[in-house]
Amino acid sequence: MHNIKITDDEELARLIKSGGKDAYQLLFEKYAPKIYHFSLSYLNNKADAEELVQDVFLKIWEKRETLDSSQNIKAYIFKIAVNNIYDFVRRKNIENAFNEFAKDNYVMQSENTWEAVVFKEMQEVIDKFVIEMPEQRRKIFQLSKMEGLSNNEIAEKLNLSKRTVENQLYRSVLFLKKHLMSESIIAVLFFYIYYW
Repeated sequence: MHNIKITDDEELARLIKSGGKDAYQLLFEKYAPKIYHFSLSYLNNKADAEELVQDVFLKIWEKRETLDSSQNIKAYIFKIAVNNIYDFVRRKNIENAFNEFAKDNYVMQSENTWEAVVFKEMQEVIDKFVIEMPEQRRKIFQLSKMEGLSNNEIAEKLNLSKRTVENQLYRSVLFLKKHLMSESIIAVLFFYIYYW
């Protein structure tokens, strides 16, 4: 049961910005069904649409301090949803292309043989370029992409600012993307699926 009964978007945004969980819940209840049906019309999969809704509202909560109550919150929510749909479809297309390429180019002795072969080969290619990174950037990339640490955890572990970690991760991704382009299409596909 909510402690507030506000439906005005501007007021909800103002309360959410200051950490109001009840206001956030109200915003979710107001717009989640709309985002779900909007997403479903593009993704044609209920589970994917539900996941996308969760991602959209998680992003809103994570970025609540940047909310501008004077802006149209509904338009802001749908903009996030559209961007997420675009990213989701792009990842799916890349994944499908990767699967088709691998199946056409690797002999399968068992159901997962080609996946293991491709993964091993591409991991070796990426490792080769990771070694070429400056030491700090390499450490940050490995902690993030290979050990699964969050940016905050990396910053604390290496005694760096979160901004530095984000900047170095961004540079490492650009570096790999640039160098993998000279390898093969399969290298680029692998990179997008596992590291992007």
